[in-house]
Order: sequence, then structure tokens, then C-alpha cells
Amino acid sequence: MDLKDLTPKSDTIDVTLVHPNTGEELTNPDGSNMTICMYATHSEEYKKVMHSQTNKRIKAATKNNDLTMTSEQLEASTLSVLANTTKSWDITFDGEKPELTVKKATEIYDQVFWIKLQLEEAVANSLDFTKA
Repeated sequence: MDLKDLTPKSDTIDVTLVHPNTGEELTNPDGSNMTICMYATHSEEYKKVMHSQTNKRIKAATKNNDLTMTSEQLEASTLSVLANTTKSWDITFDGEKPELTVKKATEIYDQVFWIKLQLEEAVANSLDFTKA
């Protein structure tokens, strides 16, 4: 066994969106699958976002001497991490293929709430990186 064999082969995760009830793959009007490419947790890009989020919390806690976090703050933080760690996408929303921006990703992930669950599951499962 070589430890190098147990290292990630990619810094990204491709997620094909599926219908939340039927599990069918979702397609764009041109027939292509709706996909979202996320940075994996071991990637520099993901770590940068997480460090930024954590540093903000530490700074606020130190300033206010308050270590509590509300449910709303946790939800907003999770949404922010997902939006900021989205590398690319090929989706249709409101009849068009939106340009990827953090603002647009936040809007879509908030409105189409079940996408968050699929992305979070894919990111969590990305540690299964040793499969061919």
C-alpha cells in the first residue's frame, strides 16, 4: 500500500442534479444534464472559503465576547460556503442559463432549497476519492 494512492485525484466534484421526488436526472432544454461543479473539501479554494468563514466568526466572538450562533446564522453560513465553492454550472433557472456568480448561486440555492441537500451530500461523499 502506498499512501499516495489514498490521495484525491481531483479538486472538484461534479454533481448531476436529480428530481427531488423521483430521482430522475434533470436536463436542460438542449438535453444536457443539469450539473454543478463544486470544489472538494481538500481543495485550496474550499479551504480558503472555510478559513474566511471561521475567521469572521472568531473575530465577531472575540469582539462581542459571544460564542453563540443562531440557526439563521448557521443557515446563512452554509449557504455562503456552497455559493462560494461552486466552480461552474450548467443549469436552467427561470427559463435561462444563468451566469454563475456568488449572488446568483446564493439566490438559486436558497429558492430551490433541495439543491443544497444534493450539493452537501456530494461534498460529504467526496472523501470516497479512491474509487476509479
